[in-house]
Amino acid sequence: MLKAFLGPKIVMVTFLTLMGAFGLNLTAGQFFAPLNDTYGWDLTILSLAVSLNMITWGIFQPVMGKMIDRFGPKPVIAWSAALMGSAFILSATITNLWQFFLYYGVLTAIGFAGCGSMANSVLVSRWYVKNRAKMLSRSSMGMNIGQLILLPLTGALIAGSTFRLAFIFLGVMMLVIVVPLVLIVVKNNPTDVGQMPDGDPLSSFSAVKSVSLSEALRSREFWIATLGFATCGFTLYLVTMHLPNFAVDLGGGKSLGGQLLGIAALGSAASMWITGQLTHVTGKKNLLIILYLVRLLAFIWLAILPGIWQLFVFAAVYGIASMPIIPLVTGIISDKFGRNAMGSILGLSWFIHQLFAALGVFLGGYLRTVTGFYASAFWLGAALLVFGVILTLLMKEHTITANNKKVLQ
Repeated sequence: MLKAFLGPKIVMVTFLTLMGAFGLNLTAGQFFAPLNDTYGWDLTILSLAVSLNMITWGIFQPVMGKMIDRFGPKPVIAWSAALMGSAFILSATITNLWQFFLYYGVLTAIGFAGCGSMANSVLVSRWYVKNRAKMLSRSSMGMNIGQLILLPLTGALIAGSTFRLAFIFLGVMMLVIVVPLVLIVVKNNPTDVGQMPDGDPLSSFSAVKSVSLSEALRSREFWIATLGFATCGFTLYLVTMHLPNFAVDLGGGKSLGGQLLGIAALGSAASMWITGQLTHVTGKKNLLIILYLVRLLAFIWLAILPGIWQLFVFAAVYGIASMPIIPLVTGIISDKFGRNAMGSILGLSWFIHQLFAALGVFLGGYLRTVTGFYASAFWLGAALLVFGVILTLLMKEHTITANNKKVLQ
């Protein structure tokens, strides 16, 4: 009797892994107030731990990519998730500022680099070819759902008990739920269990040659996709880190920023599902152009029409074009360069994405300090998105036909 195709279970595990990874990594702000109340640590100093986390995460993306190419995604994802969980449990013992920087700024970031979007995208790309974009979108919805569930849960845990118990609960969740699922369910490749990508016994994709990192670096298409992706990183983290403060600037309450990001996450989850269904109809490149344009319009709206109700419109529109860009870019790179070297290639793309993300966070704060307003930062983000649209228009998309042959469009 033929075994059922394991691909859907792989997608389920990657969804849960991304829920935990993104949920944990984005909870840092929830712990600022209790750490300040307990130890008097300044908000600015604590924020530096977030910057360290982002930089460390970016630096370790290519490292984890190399490890995935050598050992496969399964052990890298499992041990990285275990590192994240252990770092959070260790954070429950914090008594000195350097410990927070080490446990969250360094260890959590290293773990996140190995069990976040890049690693799970490589895994899904090994199991799916014809349905890759759809399954990457479904898997990536875990990023949004993790924010929607774990951020308010963390706040409730802190309010109802202590920040130490919240750290322990989140760490144990990764160790008890995510790590065992990865170790028990996941296989590096469909051929490991006698199957083929998409569950298609006639698939010939395993014979398609993968491109090395050095070859990718000489490819025009790699740099077009990666630099376009970098504009996504700049604008994504400019909004994530500065929208709450911008809302306060406009007279909103301190809780308004969280509400706006929640609306954006809901819009992103819905868009993630829809774009996954449309890729076979419109192609990844066309969808990517549409999402960059939608984000561009949202930034222009934010720059010229500042006001509380305008923020709600921005959050809804921006959410549509936030996280769905990630699986589309991943799918385009995978279709172009093959699955076996995806760790190194995608890891480098993510590293550049994170460099621009850190630049977006820094320039957002710097321009706000120098000018007293965020408008110039939002116009800069809009200008970069114009660049992203132009680059994507120049891209040659590689699609996979029914018999898994690569075709230029």
